[in-house]
Amino acid sequence: MTFAKTSSHAAYADRYTSTFDLFRALRDDSTPDTPAALTEALLPEVKESFWLLVSSSAVIDRDDIQALRMIVERAVPSGVSVALTVGWQPQRWSLPPQSPPTGEVLDRVWPLVLAAQLIRCTGEEAETFFGTRDPVRMHDKLPQKPAVLISDAAGGLHWCIGGRHGSLDGSMLQDHELFLAQLLDNLSTHPQLLGNAGPSTDAIAHPDGLAEQLRTAAAASASPHQMTN
Repeated sequence: MTFAKTSSHAAYADRYTSTFDLFRALRDDSTPDTPAALTEALLPEVKESFWLLVSSSAVIDRDDIQALRMIVERAVPSGVSVALTVGWQPQRWSLPPQSPPTGEVLDRVWPLVLAAQLIRCTGEEAETFFGTRDPVRMHDKLPQKPAVLISDAAGGLHWCIGGRHGSLDGSMLQDHELFLAQLLDNLSTHPQLLGNAGPSTDAIAHPDGLAEQLRTAAAASASPHQMTN
């Protein structure tokens, strides 16, 4: 498998108009059953979003894999960026708790990794899937040079975005899901902070601009009422 806000499906969208949560949409009982029908139903709103948010769980079901492949292949060329939350849950794959991903799991997840412009994972997931807990090394080893967010056991966050890197203390991040949602929204309005990297180049984001977007996302995670619509 390879992967090269206004609509009738508004209920599927994240509260941020910049982000379309594909896994949530796939789990909605009102979605069509076939991959082709799913693609046609969801693609218009996906194309109106800056981010297509997916997780590794989106490639458990083979029909979902087909729909995801078709959506990504048609959405990315139109300018949509993929944000991947690894979210490794072995039980969902019928594996014992604490199991590492099998070869089949990696075969299914890796195309998503290579399509992603932002990857979020825990330190354990980073070690398991990418062989490192260092966001800079993870960023450097992937050909598309994605933004990388790695959370640690103490609740802190280590990041590499647009060629810059740093950390946020856990005391600043009360809710990592709210932080991610706000950061995706911020980056959708400041896409230059993601850089324009390739296999041999790496743009450097403006440090003050990036710091500001990280601060506002951290503030939103501590005070949900500060989040923008």
